[in-house]
Amino acid sequence: MRNFRMKTLWITLTLFSMFFGAGNLIFAPFLGKEAGSQSALALLGFLCTAVLMPIVTILVLSKFKDGYSMLSRISKPFALFFIGLIYLLIGPCIAIPRTATTSYEMLGWLLPANIWSQLLYSAIFFMGAYFVALHPSHLKDVLGKWLSPILLVLVIVLCGAALFSPSQIASPSLEYLNHSFAKGIKEGYQTMDILAAYCFGNVILLNIQSEGIVKKQEVRKTLLFASVGAGVLLAGLYSLLAMSGMLHSYDLRACTNGAQILTELAGRSFGLFGNVLVSLIFLIACFNVCSGLLSCVSSYFAQRIPSCSYRAWLILFTLFSAALSIFGLDSILAISAPILNVLCPIAIFFVLYGIVQKP
Repeated sequence: MRNFRMKTLWITLTLFSMFFGAGNLIFAPFLGKEAGSQSALALLGFLCTAVLMPIVTILVLSKFKDGYSMLSRISKPFALFFIGLIYLLIGPCIAIPRTATTSYEMLGWLLPANIWSQLLYSAIFFMGAYFVALHPSHLKDVLGKWLSPILLVLVIVLCGAALFSPSQIASPSLEYLNHSFAKGIKEGYQTMDILAAYCFGNVILLNIQSEGIVKKQEVRKTLLFASVGAGVLLAGLYSLLAMSGMLHSYDLRACTNGAQILTELAGRSFGLFGNVLVSLIFLIACFNVCSGLLSCVSSYFAQRIPSCSYRAWLILFTLFSAALSIFGLDSILAISAPILNVLCPIAIFFVLYGIVQKP
């Protein structure tokens, strides 16, 4: 029993780390700062779409093995197009390149701001992510057993310092004044984690099976516990981050995004070491998501187009993401963001469809 619990813990931390990237870090503290005295209700709405819906998505899709298998019941060509589009947009076209650019920007106090510095950083960052993603069934050994616990400790240290030195809570901004719950739902929706949940199932199942858990009932039990556990961790950290922003909301009025808020809070509590703390948090969070997504996207396309090996797909997506992180991300984001906003409600609809369908 103890062995099973430890295996489930590693899977839980791995799934958590694949969700908890830079975007997830910055939404919650900004929500707390903007919602002020209305933060509790806004946070509740945020958790509905940023935690509950993605976890439900993973569990629903697991009934059918994955999103492609579920949508194939409707139309195989549509399933191939829709799921492939999700993987490309959530993967090499948006989320993966952003992990490198965001973490690089958070190291601006340390690295010189020029193209050569960014090239060197991107090369090292993506090389590391490539080697971690090279064996998708072993993600738990790096993300679950090492990087996720470190990330959790660092975020708790940062938030703990902010919670124990509260300032003044501001009145909610106009957007949160009368519709805090609805605004929270919208902010959680913007994390796009429901789309990410469409991508994570296969790789998580690989990691479960690599732990020697192969019986169908045991696999489902492990996935259920790991999904709920990851949801609890996400909800806990989002709550800590939102409360940190709320308790200092009056003093943080000039901050325009969550990264500025976390940097300011770290500087107040830890001085110059605050830069190191925030940079490490963003670096680990971004690296975890990058490795996880590279593995998920490469696994999916290797399954759909087996003439090209997993390693070949991984090399292609790593190089493409690295190039995009340096040269073309802004223009890609301008095109793809509206597409994502259309895909999310469609993805939610199909999750509802999956709930009522028998496997």
